[in-house]
Amino acid sequence: MKKLVLSTLFLSFLFAAQSYSQSLLPALEEMPMSQDAYLNLKDGQRINGKIIYTVSGRGVNKVAIRDDNGNKHEYKSPQIEEFGIFSNGLVKMQYLNESASSIKAMFKTERSAVKLNDYVVFRNATMKGGKELLLQLLNPHFDERIQVYHSVNSRKTTPLRKGAITLTGEMQRAYLVSKDGLPVVKVKKGSYKKSFRGFFADCPNMLTVKNPKFRDFGKHIYYYTENCGDELPEYFWED
Repeated sequence: MKKLVLSTLFLSFLFAAQSYSQSLLPALEEMPMSQDAYLNLKDGQRINGKIIYTVSGRGVNKVAIRDDNGNKHEYKSPQIEEFGIFSNGLVKMQYLNESASSIKAMFKTERSAVKLNDYVVFRNATMKGGKELLLQLLNPHFDERIQVYHSVNSRKTTPLRKGAITLTGEMQRAYLVSKDGLPVVKVKKGSYKKSFRGFFADCPNMLTVKNPKFRDFGKHIYYYTENCGDELPEYFWED
């Protein structure tokens, strides 16, 4: 009888070896500093133009945009599939400024992912109870099955300071996550092991990871998206 010998250490190596696209984007606490945007509506229309205003709470509730012909359009979140804000130089600077509040946060920010992201994307997501909001999508390059969204007002880690220098900044402790179009659920740092087993239960390869880390959530989703369902090569097996 054969048994699987893919170890947690080896799988962790695979996670670490992936490209920049495995990283979750840092969330922007404020609306991005750009006016150029697009709306993809649920009826199939796409509107390009400039933002007039947005209304936000736990997510974006309403968007007003002026198209290239000068016409004003106002839509509520249930009418919108996706809202994208052009990631110009100011937005990229905003990303880096918000993530550079500490030494640790500064080095954890995936600058190449931020640089190569043309738009800050807000996607329609269904909340518990059925309400639809536009939430910032944090894994736009590997969101085919699982979408990770910024959880507004969720608790963050406590900063650690040494004198005037902040060593560890406020890092995300929770995300809102949807799998296969289902309503979002909150994935928290403190209960990540349980969430990991639930989200990736249909990918036995991943269940070899005995102690999954919340900080590797993006890597886990990337591996799941790219590899789940594939047969393992022969050299992963032994008699």
